[in-house]
Amino acid sequence: MEFFKNTSTILYGFLVWLVIAPRFNSPKYGESFLAYMTALLFCLIASSEIMMIKPVAFFFTIGGSIAFCYVVARMAIKFSIKK
Repeated sequence: MEFFKNTSTILYGFLVWLVIAPRFNSPKYGESFLAYMTALLFCLIASSEIMMIKPVAFFFTIGGSIAFCYVVARMAIKFSIKK
């Protein structure tokens, strides 16, 4: 299947989108996160349109979607130790 053939592309997409992701400590985190989410949405729409011609772009964006889920989970789940 094409999915297993393009796992390296998915990994590259994950790493690139993870580097682009806004940092939680930044003062304008909400605005940066909205821009990040919008950019990923437009990339998903564009890559789904050209999926038959260049499937690599689609798999790269799938890695970005996984990175987005990771960023949201990292923001939602917090561990704290009370002394």
